Amino acid sequence: MRNRRLLIIIILACLAPLTVTGQFYNGHQMTFGKNRVQYYDYYWSFYRFENIDCYFNEYGRDLAQYTADYAIRKLDEIEDFFDYNLEKRLVFIIHKNNNEYRESNVGLVTGDADTYNTGGFSRIIKNKVLLYYEGDHVAYQKQIGASITEVIVNEMLYDADVRDRISSSSVITIPEWFIKGLANYVSFGWDVETENRVKDGIMTGYYKNINHLEYDDAVYAGQSFWRFIGKEYGDALIPNIIYLTKVYKNIEDGLLYDIGKNVKELMKEWKAFYRNEFADDEAKPDYDGNVIARSKKEQLFQQVKISPDGRYIAYVTNNWGRKRIRIYDQTTGKQKVIFRKEPKYEHITDNTYPVIAWHPSGRILTYINEENAGMVIYFYRTDEKKTEKRNLLYFDKILDFSYSPEGSRLIFSGVKDGITDLYLHTISSGTNEQITRDIADDLNPSFLEGEEDVIIFSSNRLSDTITNLADPWEKVGNTFNLFTYNLSRRDNILTRLTEGQYIERFSPSGNIRKRFTYIGDADGMMNRYSATFDSAISYIDTATHYRYFIRSEALSAYDRNILTQSVDRAEDNYGEVLFNKGKYMIRKGKLSDSPPLSDRERKFSNFRKEKSALLHRADSIEQLRQWLISEDKKRRDTLTKPLYEYYLTSEPIDINHYIFEKEKQNYFEQLWRKDYMNIDLDTGRLKLPLIRIYQTAFYNNYIANQIDFSFLNNTYQVYSGGAPYYNPGINLLTRFGVIDLFENYRLTGGFRFSGNFDSNEYLVSAESLKGKLDKQFIFHRQGFFSSNDTSYFKSHTHNIYLTFSKPFTPVLSLKGTVAYRNDRHVMLYSDNMVAVLNNDIISRHWGNLKGELVYDNTRKRNINIYYGTRFKIFGEYYKELNYKMSDMIVIGVDYRTYIRLHRELIWANRFAASTSYGPTRLVYYLGGVDNWMGNIFNRKAMFDQSIPVNPNMNYGFQALATNMRGFIQNIRNGTSFALINSEIRWPVIRYFAGHPLKSNFLNSFQLVGFGDIGSAWVGRTPWAGENAWDNEVIQSGSVKVTLDSNREPIVAGFGAGLRAQLLGYFVRADWAWGIENNYILPRVFYLSFSLDF
Repeated sequence: MRNRRLLIIIILACLAPLTVTGQFYNGHQMTFGKNRVQYYDYYWSFYRFENIDCYFNEYGRDLAQYTADYAIRKLDEIEDFFDYNLEKRLVFIIHKNNNEYRESNVGLVTGDADTYNTGGFSRIIKNKVLLYYEGDHVAYQKQIGASITEVIVNEMLYDADVRDRISSSSVITIPEWFIKGLANYVSFGWDVETENRVKDGIMTGYYKNINHLEYDDAVYAGQSFWRFIGKEYGDALIPNIIYLTKVYKNIEDGLLYDIGKNVKELMKEWKAFYRNEFADDEAKPDYDGNVIARSKKEQLFQQVKISPDGRYIAYVTNNWGRKRIRIYDQTTGKQKVIFRKEPKYEHITDNTYPVIAWHPSGRILTYINEENAGMVIYFYRTDEKKTEKRNLLYFDKILDFSYSPEGSRLIFSGVKDGITDLYLHTISSGTNEQITRDIADDLNPSFLEGEEDVIIFSSNRLSDTITNLADPWEKVGNTFNLFTYNLSRRDNILTRLTEGQYIERFSPSGNIRKRFTYIGDADGMMNRYSATFDSAISYIDTATHYRYFIRSEALSAYDRNILTQSVDRAEDNYGEVLFNKGKYMIRKGKLSDSPPLSDRERKFSNFRKEKSALLHRADSIEQLRQWLISEDKKRRDTLTKPLYEYYLTSEPIDINHYIFEKEKQNYFEQLWRKDYMNIDLDTGRLKLPLIRIYQTAFYNNYIANQIDFSFLNNTYQVYSGGAPYYNPGINLLTRFGVIDLFENYRLTGGFRFSGNFDSNEYLVSAESLKGKLDKQFIFHRQGFFSSNDTSYFKSHTHNIYLTFSKPFTPVLSLKGTVAYRNDRHVMLYSDNMVAVLNNDIISRHWGNLKGELVYDNTRKRNINIYYGTRFKIFGEYYKELNYKMSDMIVIGVDYRTYIRLHRELIWANRFAASTSYGPTRLVYYLGGVDNWMGNIFNRKAMFDQSIPVNPNMNYGFQALATNMRGFIQNIRNGTSFALINSEIRWPVIRYFAGHPLKSNFLNSFQLVGFGDIGSAWVGRTPWAGENAWDNEVIQSGSVKVTLDSNREPIVAGFGAGLRAQLLGYFVRADWAWGIENNYILPRVFYLSFSLDF
């Protein structure tokens, strides 16, 4: 009986797949993914208005009020532009800074969501808008407007009434320049920064093909395209273009049937339009001997500071969040990196950190950086080459700072609770004194050299009086002007330095007794100016009142903006950052070599004139509005007589067509205002509703109904005694997911119906991403019928997994999993029916521990096209709980790198290896590909049974090692494997197309060339001689002959393939030739539904 039961256990074990969570369970289909590192647990509340919700945490109420006031007005404006009313409620989630924004889990793609099978997904159209305060309200307003536009355009394209879902097969292929460029154009139109980038892109030929641009370049080019459409054909056509794009499901037909010209013609006109507008561009300054650094691709330079003695120039670089501070020594021409932080990965970067400033001695470089949701201030001593640091408390953000002349204080442009003000920081005590407290943005503060304790800064405030009200509804100006403040007097009076109208001025520095410099856009580009400070009598009453002003002289006439500048204490040496010919550059120079320029030597851009006209019109409208408000107030003063008596007529009363009082008021309103009906006279403030407390609620996120050829939960299978690896064949897979508003909690359910209805699966997952540890609980159940030559079985498996993940950075995490599994087997039929009658229900219990180190900084540019690196190092421990000698340990690594060769032509490489040891072992079958439909399209079997498996090993489990193309499964096997995959992926049609493609099939079509090499073996090395396939045994009766099989351990394959998305599924077709023992084998064809590694 004991032997019979043992035989049944072995047979059942051969047929039941193990579903404990692990790694190389089904070839290369391995989860990676990025993380969100959270430092605080925020408590969220919200305001609910008629069309929008504004969610904010305990630090963001004032910013939420400002957001609501602006967003409601901007939403009406954008809806009028598109002649479309948003059907879904807009949900704004407001963060006080970029760091807090990066803690949010909204939009995070976890391992469960990043599926290899892309077909059958229906995802919810997003109406959530994440906002963060960047440090000035102008940029924040642009962010709000662009976000509203994107939501409206997406709703126009996909309809909000189709149950808010879009399927993966019906997504319209829209390039980034089209929608994000339109969002910026509708949000704010045009500005000096946009013109600077567009001018450089057009005139240098970098914008030769708009469809090949990406990231910021795509957005700037797209914005310029829509401005061109608006100026040449009229803004009224833009809503029609969006509508026709939706109808024809591609942007080319949307443009063609509205404007009457195809994309190619419009692109020629677009470039000709801007070449004409920038006809006098000379791309000055060019790269000359004054350039000390030039940025690499995707790298930007964001700050420069020259030391007071002029010896050193410090500057900051940022490459997708990888920050560096470099110091250039002008005496030696050498430079060194003194600070490096953060990994490089695709995200919305904060380009304001680190912030740098020199001590007046020129021997200490001070810099402030944001780290672990707080700020740290560093002091780097150039002589000792040592760095000291301390925490900088209280502030949400520091935008800029500078030292006082004696070096004991710092003047900050700091952010607190969503407003940007000036603070005086005493270094010795670490205390702060707030100078201003209002909605105006106070930027670029600097001490002026001289006897008086005076600071100079740039601000968009309207009043010269410091009110300290922090009123979120206070009006601010349309331009940034220069102001000074006398710290020694500590009064509430600022000095406005006036000169001309509608000119922006930033980065002032200098000497109050002599002159100071700043950068401004008086000629349409941000150039350097020198100014002298003077005053004149304004009026006299009981005292004499002075008006202060400046007289400026242009020191540069560049064709590119000076993005930021720094001038030394001697007012001669300077450093500056510019963007020219597609790259940032750091330049040095002397003011003594830059004499003042006459107007004839300067260039005035067309946008300078356009901007002045727009601002003048805005001022005129505001003056008219104030007059209308005043007149309306007089008109509504009914203390002396009724309203209608202002408009008495001698006509008799018509009782058949009597006009009631409200109708009279409306009529008289139109009669009185005449041509000014579109001017808003509402002087009231936004009425705030009661604050509501956010309570967790769940919403449907996606539904997936797929044809698939793999398991719902891929795991190691129980060893089948050398029988073929169990492939599930064709099945129907359904998954659905629900999330909460902040996507901290994610619930996933799924079930898989097999083609023969014998091996169905069910899975439920609950995931919590809130807090410093990510948690996930999974329950998985599988029931199926299985058989061998003599028996028929019914099996059920139940699995429970509990996973904890600790994110160290957004790209690096450590995960641990505890798992339990129960198998239940019943024999239903056997040739020996006595065995069935005597059989007990067999139950097996397994425990599993797993640890993983995961790194992933990849960027997805198109389907199956990535840039970057990802890897996973893991270890697993398995134990059958009711058996002592059943331990199994598995360790492994999977390293993948994606190298961009040109545009979206990439070279993908992968190295994978794993080994097992202990009383129980894992056998790897090398060969084939993942999700292979080999049992449908190939005549021969998917598994090579001619390659023997070592009978002396106590195998407990089995897994596939892929990709090894050119072979079927089990070309080599063993307790260890290692392989290298290398592929060239070329989206050939998209690559050569000079316009957006009309179909997802053409857009995703790829040519692939590949090569694979690897082995699976038993022993320390593939040549250890312990492999069963090293020998071939021939037995005839009592005669047994063992021959050397002459099989080389290493096998390889090469070939080519096609990739494309068809009906939402990513389909792979590969033709491969294997190389074994230096012979090229016959071709093998693979058809599969799966992304590549």
